[in-house]
Amino acid sequence: MFSLLGMLITVLLILLLAYWVTRFIGQRGLPGWARGVQNSGGLRVMWQLSLGKGERLVLVRLHERCLLLGVSGGGITVLTELTQEEAAQWLQKDGEVTKAPSFLEVLRDNLPKKK
Repeated sequence: MFSLLGMLITVLLILLLAYWVTRFIGQRGLPGWARGVQNSGGLRVMWQLSLGKGERLVLVRLHERCLLLGVSGGGITVLTELTQEEAAQWLQKDGEVTKAPSFLEVLRDNLPKKK
Protein backbone atom coordinates (compact mmCIF):
# COMPACT_ATOMS: atom_id res chain seq x y z
CA MET A 1 0.00 0.00 0.00
CA PHE A 2 2.80 2.42 0.90
CA SER A 3 4.73 1.67 -2.29
CA LEU A 4 1.63 2.45 -4.38
CA LEU A 5 1.12 5.70 -2.48
CA GLY A 6 4.81 6.59 -2.95
CA MET A 7 4.58 5.95 -6.69
CA LEU A 8 1.43 8.08 -6.92
CA ILE A 9 3.10 10.97 -5.09
CA THR A 10 6.17 10.66 -7.33
CA VAL A 11 4.06 10.78 -10.50
CA LEU A 12 2.18 13.83 -9.19
CA LEU A 13 5.44 15.61 -8.38
CA ILE A 14 6.80 14.88 -11.86
CA LEU A 15 3.61 16.22 -13.46
CA LEU A 16 3.71 19.38 -11.33
CA LEU A 17 7.38 19.93 -12.17
CA ALA A 18 6.70 19.43 -15.90
CA TYR A 19 3.81 21.93 -15.70
CA TRP A 20 5.99 24.47 -13.92
CA VAL A 21 8.89 24.11 -16.39
CA THR A 22 6.66 24.44 -19.48
CA ARG A 23 4.93 27.47 -17.98
CA PHE A 24 8.31 29.04 -17.17
CA ILE A 25 9.60 28.45 -20.71
CA GLY A 26 6.33 29.69 -22.22
CA GLN A 27 6.52 32.98 -20.32
CA ARG A 28 10.22 33.73 -20.53
CA GLY A 29 11.53 31.57 -23.37
CA LEU A 30 14.53 29.35 -23.15
CA PRO A 31 17.56 30.84 -21.42
CA GLY A 32 20.57 31.52 -23.64
CA TRP A 33 22.58 28.58 -22.34
CA ALA A 34 19.74 26.19 -23.30
CA ARG A 35 19.49 27.61 -26.84
CA GLY A 36 23.24 27.37 -27.35
CA VAL A 37 23.53 31.15 -27.49
CA GLN A 38 26.52 32.64 -25.76
CA ASN A 39 27.35 36.27 -25.34
CA SER A 40 30.80 36.32 -26.88
CA GLY A 41 32.25 39.77 -27.32
CA GLY A 42 29.23 41.61 -28.73
CA LEU A 43 27.96 38.84 -31.03
CA ARG A 44 24.25 38.22 -30.59
CA VAL A 45 21.70 36.17 -32.52
CA MET A 46 18.69 38.43 -33.11
CA TRP A 47 16.50 36.35 -35.44
CA GLN A 48 16.41 32.91 -37.09
CA LEU A 49 14.31 31.31 -39.80
CA SER A 50 14.48 27.60 -40.51
CA LEU A 51 14.52 26.82 -44.24
CA GLY A 52 14.73 23.06 -44.03
CA LYS A 53 16.69 20.29 -42.43
CA GLY A 54 19.93 21.82 -41.23
CA GLU A 55 19.46 25.08 -43.15
CA ARG A 56 18.46 28.46 -41.81
CA LEU A 57 18.80 32.20 -42.14
CA VAL A 58 20.27 33.96 -39.13
CA LEU A 59 20.46 37.68 -38.39
CA VAL A 60 23.31 38.45 -36.01
CA ARG A 61 24.43 41.63 -34.37
CA LEU A 62 28.16 42.23 -34.09
CA HIS A 63 28.58 45.39 -32.06
CA GLU A 64 26.70 47.95 -34.24
CA ARG A 65 26.68 45.87 -37.44
CA CYS A 66 23.90 43.50 -38.51
CA LEU A 67 24.77 40.56 -40.75
CA LEU A 68 22.41 38.15 -42.51
CA LEU A 69 23.98 34.70 -42.54
CA GLY A 70 23.08 31.53 -44.38
CA VAL A 71 23.76 28.48 -42.21
CA SER A 72 23.86 24.94 -43.56
CA GLY A 73 25.68 21.69 -42.94
CA GLY A 74 28.36 22.83 -45.38
CA GLY A 75 29.19 26.02 -43.52
CA ILE A 76 28.19 29.60 -42.80
CA THR A 77 27.96 32.25 -45.53
CA VAL A 78 27.55 36.00 -45.08
CA LEU A 79 24.67 36.85 -47.40
CA THR A 80 24.59 40.59 -46.79
CA GLU A 81 25.35 43.29 -44.28
CA LEU A 82 22.36 45.47 -43.46
CA THR A 83 22.69 49.21 -44.05
CA GLN A 84 22.41 51.60 -41.12
CA GLU A 85 18.75 52.30 -42.00
CA GLU A 86 17.86 48.61 -42.29
CA ALA A 87 19.74 47.74 -39.12
CA ALA A 88 18.15 50.59 -37.14
CA GLN A 89 14.79 48.84 -36.76
CA TRP A 90 16.48 45.63 -35.54
CA LEU A 91 18.79 47.48 -33.16
CA GLN A 92 15.81 49.41 -31.76
CA LYS A 93 13.83 46.17 -31.23
CA ASP A 94 16.87 44.60 -29.61
CA GLY A 95 16.91 47.24 -26.87
CA GLU A 96 13.21 46.93 -26.10
CA VAL A 97 11.93 44.47 -23.56
CA THR A 98 8.65 43.11 -24.82
CA LYS A 99 6.26 40.92 -22.93
CA ALA A 100 5.22 37.78 -24.75
CA PRO A 101 1.45 37.53 -25.25
CA SER A 102 -0.39 35.01 -23.13
CA PHE A 103 -1.96 31.92 -24.65
CA LEU A 104 -5.41 33.44 -24.15
CA GLU A 105 -4.44 36.61 -26.05
CA VAL A 106 -3.06 34.61 -28.98
CA LEU A 107 -6.16 32.43 -29.01
CA ARG A 108 -8.49 35.46 -29.01
CA ASP A 109 -6.54 37.06 -31.86
CA ASN A 110 -6.68 33.95 -34.04
CA LEU A 111 -10.22 32.71 -33.47
CA PRO A 112 -12.79 33.87 -36.01
CA LYS A 113 -14.96 36.67 -34.73
CA LYS A 114 -18.71 36.14 -34.45
CA LYS A 115 -20.77 38.61 -36.46
